[in-house]
Amino acid sequence: MFKMSAKEHRAAARAALSGSWGVAIGAGLVATAIIGGGGGGGFSFSFPTSFETESVNMSNEEAVKFVLIALALFAVVFIGAYLIAGAYGMFSSIIQAGYCSFNLKMVDYDIPAFKDLFSQFRKAKAIIIAYLLRFLFQTVGYMLFIVPGIIVSYNYALVPFILADNPCVSGKEALKMSREMMYGNRWRLFCLQFSFIGWILLTILSLGIGSIWLTPYQNAALASFYRELFPAKIEESPEEITE
Repeated sequence: MFKMSAKEHRAAARAALSGSWGVAIGAGLVATAIIGGGGGGGFSFSFPTSFETESVNMSNEEAVKFVLIALALFAVVFIGAYLIAGAYGMFSSIIQAGYCSFNLKMVDYDIPAFKDLFSQFRKAKAIIIAYLLRFLFQTVGYMLFIVPGIIVSYNYALVPFILADNPCVSGKEALKMSREMMYGNRWRLFCLQFSFIGWILLTILSLGIGSIWLTPYQNAALASFYRELFPAKIEESPEEITE
């Protein structure tokens, strides 16, 4: 099978973006704000670093109560923040699949539209299942040291594209398909990503302004990479599989 180089994927991305830069930049900005957003403020707690007996007189029972209340407050905030982050991650995974659909339309020389970002809610169940399984596998991988986690991340890099491209594929099937498609191609994907290093440095020097153009460029190239490995859609079955 003919394999395209990183340079050829970048050329395919530029050809697909030609005449569609406006909508691609707009979709990229919104997708980045949703998928990569949410990194604003955090929670912080400030406790006294020392207790002076002249100003604070606390019995052992009161000290225990204070510690228990502090721990309970921390647990509530931590669990609440974790649940909110999880819900946000599931929502952003649906938008990510929509952004993949947008980029696939572009490399297929279809007409991409801003509404494509929100086109995958009809398959939310399968996308969320895939997201949770990916998160679980990647977490276990990183717990087993960094390299296994990186390998797992590359194994499942194409899951959002598979789900966006094939309505009849379930979340579990998408994981399996991505793992099989990436076998022998993980290094190629890394090389494609690394080939943007010059653009990334320019983006840093421009204080992030360059990302306005870099984001659609990178994602179109990734869509080209996926399309090379998976040139045809799976025909939708009469009863769509959603889990």
